[in-house]
Amino acid sequence: MPKSKAEILMVFVTVPGLKDGNRMSKEILTSRLAACVTVIPGVQSMYWWKGKIARAKEAMLVMKTTRSQYRRLESKIMELHSYEVPEIVAIPLVAGLPQYIEWVSHEVAH
Repeated sequence: MPKSKAEILMVFVTVPGLKDGNRMSKEILTSRLAACVTVIPGVQSMYWWKGKIARAKEAMLVMKTTRSQYRRLESKIMELHSYEVPEIVAIPLVAGLPQYIEWVSHEVAH
């Protein structure tokens, strides 16, 4: 039975670059913690860090997973990530192609 749309999450993670993004994506997919990871290179981030505005060239990972796998995915990201406090944010999917939602649920359930 397919999961409902509310159970699918889009998880956003910034990483130092494409090499880190590809390495992390492969491990996360191999662990079946996400059905898909989109790696977006060339992201420019500006943020407050330790009292100063910092700037970094990064890549953005967009992971598609289920709510039931989120904590395991977050733990895996923390294990693999080089940042002291990585950006890991999840947004629930509110609408989507039913076949895609079913596919994400199926692939993460393995």
